[in-house]
Amino acid sequence: MAAALIAAASLSGCSSGSSGSSPRAADAAAAKSFTYWSMWKESEPQATAIKKALAGYQAATGVTVTVQWHGRTVLDDVAAAVKAGKPAPDLSDGSIDTIFGAVAGGVPVNDLTQVYQEPLPGENQKLADVVPDKYLPLLADSNGAVVMIPYEVASEAIFYDKAKEPQLVANPPRTWDDFVKALDAVKAKGQAPLALDPSPDNCAYWVEWMFEREVGPGQFKHTAEERDPTHVDGASRWDDSRLLDGAQKLEALIKGGYFAPGYATEDTGENSAHATDQQNAWTQGKAALLLGGTWTPGATKRGDDVDSFVFPSMPDIGGIRADNSVGVSFFGFALPKAGKNTAAAEKFVLYFMAKDRLGAISSEAGDMTPRIDIAAPQALASVQLALTNRTVFSDQDALMRDDSKWYTTVFQKNAVDFMTGKLTAAQFIRRLRGESTIFWQGVPAAN
Repeated sequence: MAAALIAAASLSGCSSGSSGSSPRAADAAAAKSFTYWSMWKESEPQATAIKKALAGYQAATGVTVTVQWHGRTVLDDVAAAVKAGKPAPDLSDGSIDTIFGAVAGGVPVNDLTQVYQEPLPGENQKLADVVPDKYLPLLADSNGAVVMIPYEVASEAIFYDKAKEPQLVANPPRTWDDFVKALDAVKAKGQAPLALDPSPDNCAYWVEWMFEREVGPGQFKHTAEERDPTHVDGASRWDDSRLLDGAQKLEALIKGGYFAPGYATEDTGENSAHATDQQNAWTQGKAALLLGGTWTPGATKRGDDVDSFVFPSMPDIGGIRADNSVGVSFFGFALPKAGKNTAAAEKFVLYFMAKDRLGAISSEAGDMTPRIDIAAPQALASVQLALTNRTVFSDQDALMRDDSKWYTTVFQKNAVDFMTGKLTAAQFIRRLRGESTIFWQGVPAAN
C-alpha cells in the first residue's frame, strides 16, 4: 500500500458561517489530525479527486491527514487491525455491500444519521439536502443506523455508439418488445447486436434485471431466500410463471443469435487474456450494444461518443405501465468506531461533499455522484435521469449484500450455464429452485 502524510497551515476557509455552532463542529475544530485508509489505489482517478480535496482541506484547516491507499481490500485490512487491537483508521470507504459485510464481520461503524444534518462548507444547505431522501433507507442497517455517506452512485445500463445507432438516441427502447425490435434492426444491418463476456457478474446482470422486471424489486430476493417451498399459496415462489417467462425471453436471445459469435466459449477466468474479448469487440464497433456497469465508459475509454439506456421494462398491461425502477449501488465513506478522531474525519467528509469538490468524481473520474446538481458524464446522463425520477432499489436486489454466498455459489454459477446455452429456460428455473433448497437447508435461519 502507499501512504502519505500531508500537513497544512491555516485555519479559515473550510467552514460556512453556521458550521461552528454544533457540538460536532466544535469537536472537529479541536482535532488536528485523522487517518484515512482508502479503497482506491493512488493511481486511480477517484484517488486523484480525493487527494485534491484532502490537500485543499488541509490547507484550509491545518489538520494533518495520514492517508494509505489500500485498494479494494481496505475493509479487510481494517478488520484485521480491529481484531488485532491495532490502530484503525478514523475514515475509510468502500461499496455499500463491503461496508455492510465489514459490519457483519465484526467491524462496527458509526451511525452517521446526525452528520446528514450538518451544513456543507460554503453552501447554504445541509448534507441531507443534497443526498436524495430515497437513498437513505438503502444506506441504513436493520436498526436504522446510516452507515455510509456516498460520494458515488452506480448502476447498470445498456451502452451503444451514438453515431452508429442514431435511432436509439432518438427513440431508446422503453419496453422489452421495443428492445427486441431494436436488436432485429441491428441484425438486419449484418452486425452482432449484443456483446457479452460470460463472467459470473455479467451473466447475472442479464438474469437479475429480467427477474426484477418480471416480478418487481424485492420479490426476486424473497424468492431467492425461500426456505419453505410451499409457503406461498401451497406452491414455491420459484413456480411463479413470470420467472419462466423472463428466462424464456432471454433464451430467445441466446438461441436466436443475438449475442456476438464465440461469446459462449470465451475464457473469462481471472488470469485469462480473453476475459474481455466481447467488451473489446463492442469498443471496436463489432457489436452494437453492451449491458454493463456504469463504469463501462471509463473502463473502455469511451465517453462522449457513447450513450445509454436503462434495462427495458416488461410490456404494459391494460394501459398500466410496467415497473421501470432502477437499481443503485453506492461507494462512499464510513467511520470505524475504533477510530480516535471521528469529528475531524466527519468534517472532511462534509468538505468533500460540497459541490465544488464532489464534482471531480464526475468530471475527472467519470462516475455519477448522489448530487443531482452535478451533471453525470454524458454517457451516463440517461442513468442519472432515471435515478432522479424513478423509484430506486438496492442493486442486485440486495442479494450480493445480504446473501452473497447464495448469489455466488447458486445464482451466478447457474446464470453462466444458462446465458451460455447449457441450460434451457425451464432447466434453469428448476436448477435454481433445487439448488436453492439444498443451500438454505445448510444455513441456520436468522433469529
